[in-house]
Amino acid sequence: METFCYKPIGYIRSPFKDRDHAPKFYTESGDTLATLELLPEYQDGLLGIEPGMELMMLFAFHKSDRHDLQVHKRGTGSLTGVFATRSSRRPNGIGVSIIKVVSIDGTLLTFRGVDMLDGTPVLDLKIAE
Repeated sequence: METFCYKPIGYIRSPFKDRDHAPKFYTESGDTLATLELLPEYQDGLLGIEPGMELMMLFAFHKSDRHDLQVHKRGTGSLTGVFATRSSRRPNGIGVSIIKVVSIDGTLLTFRGVDMLDGTPVLDLKIAE
C-alpha cells in the first residue's frame, strides 16, 4: 500500500476555534472572513489570483481523531456511507471548500466561505471554474 506525505502550504486563521461553533458547510458561513497565511515559499503561486475569484481549498481535518465508514448525515439524519457526506471523520482526513477571495496582501489571502477551524493546515488551492 502506498503512503503519501503532504506538507501544508499555509494555515487558516479563522474565528472558529472548535467544531461545535463552525459551520458544517462553506455556504453557511455568510460574510464571515478568514485568512490563509501562506508559507512564504509558496507566495509566487498566488500569481493570477484576484479578489472576487472562487477557489477550491483543500485542507486537512487536523482535529479529527478517527474515521467512520458510516455516519449519520448532518449528525442526526439517516446512516450514510462517509463517501456520500462531508463528514470530517474520513479515512484520509482531507476537506474541500469553495472560497471567495476578498483580498491578497503578500502571503495573506483573506476570503469568505470559511468552514475551517483556526489553525487548519491548507494542502492546496485550485481554481473553482
